[in-house]
Amino acid sequence: MKRVAIVLVIALLVAPVAADVRDAVPLIITGGTLIDGTGREPLPDSVIVIQGGKIVRVTAGAVEAAPGGARRIDAGGSWIIPGLIDMHVHYHEWMGRLFLRHGVTTVRDVGSNLDRILELRRESRTADSMRPRIFTCGPLIDGPLPRHGTEISVSVTTEAEARDVARQLLARGVDCLKVYEQLTPRLVQAIAQEAQGAAVPVTAHLRDTTAVAALKAGVKGLEHALGFEACDEREAGEVSRLVVERNAYVVPTLAIMDGAGQRLPCLKRFVGRLRKLFGRVVAGSDTANLRPMPGVLLHRELELLVEAGLSSHEALMAATSTAAEVLGQGGGLGTIEPGKTADLLVLSGNPLRSITEIQRIDLVIRDGLVVWKR
Repeated sequence: MKRVAIVLVIALLVAPVAADVRDAVPLIITGGTLIDGTGREPLPDSVIVIQGGKIVRVTAGAVEAAPGGARRIDAGGSWIIPGLIDMHVHYHEWMGRLFLRHGVTTVRDVGSNLDRILELRRESRTADSMRPRIFTCGPLIDGPLPRHGTEISVSVTTEAEARDVARQLLARGVDCLKVYEQLTPRLVQAIAQEAQGAAVPVTAHLRDTTAVAALKAGVKGLEHALGFEACDEREAGEVSRLVVERNAYVVPTLAIMDGAGQRLPCLKRFVGRLRKLFGRVVAGSDTANLRPMPGVLLHRELELLVEAGLSSHEALMAATSTAAEVLGQGGGLGTIEPGKTADLLVLSGNPLRSITEIQRIDLVIRDGLVVWKR
C-alpha cells in the first residue's frame, strides 16, 4: 500500500513542466534513500534541491524551507540513484523516449552517420529534450572494405588518410574517435596521435590490431573486450594489467553475448580479474536497430556485470560515475551532488540489495525535468 501511495504522490504533485518553469521554481525531493553514485554509503531520508536543471543542495533529515510554489516530491520509502549512462549505442531517432523510460539519461554513440548524429546531439542538449543526452564518436574509422558500409563508416588505407580523417572528425567536434576492425597498428597509432593532440579519447573495436598493440598506441577503450583471447589466462592477464597501467577502460557489452557459448564465461572471468585490479569497467549495451531494446539491454548488462564479480554498487557506478569519468564529464554528470546536472531516478526497490531492482523505476528526471513517470 505504501508504494502505491508514493506513486500517487509523485503523479499528483509532479506534472511535466517547461524549461522556463524549471529554471524559476525549485524542485525538492524528500524522504528517499539516496545512492549518490560516488560509492559512498546510502543516505537515508535525503533532501535534494534542484533548480535550473542543477542540483543545488543535498542534505538529510531536515525539511527544506522553500519559497511558495516550490514543486515537491515525497519519495519516502523509495531509492534515488543517478540517471544511467549507456556507453555503447548506435543511436536512432526512435530510441529517445524508450531510453528515458528505462532511466538512461545519457548515451555515447559509437558509430553513426556524422551529419545525422551531430544534429541529434544538438537536439539532445536542449533543456526540454525528450532524448537522452548524446555524446558521439561519429562514423567508424575502418579499412578499405568496411563491414557496415559507407553510411556509418569511413575508409582509410594509408597513414596520411588516417590522420586526415581524424582531423576532419575532430574539427567537427566529435566527443571521441572509434577505430574499427581492419585498421593495422600503424593506422591506429596515427589516429591516436591526432586525437591526443586534441585531448579526445580513442576507443576501439579490434580485429587486425591486438588489444596490447592498441593500448600501447594510445587507445583508451576496448569495446566488446576484443583484440585478445579472453579464454587464454596469460593473454587476458596481460591485457588487464595494461588497461590499468594506461588508465584505459573496457566496455565488455556482455549482454550481446548472453547465451552465446564459451566466450561469455571467459569474458566474465576477464571482467572479474579487471575488477580485482581496480581497472575501469564501463557499462554499454550495443543497442542498435538489430537489438531494438533501448534501456532493457543496459539493465541486463548490469546484471551480467554483477555475475562477473562486480558488486551491485560497482555495477551501478559502471553506468553512472565511472561512465561519466570516461566521457570526460565527471564534473557535471554521473553523481547526485551539488553543482551536478540533475539527472536522477526514483526507484521502488533497493538496487544495492539486487541490481535487478534498478528496473523498478517510478520517476525519471533529466536536466531537472520529469521526463517519465509510472
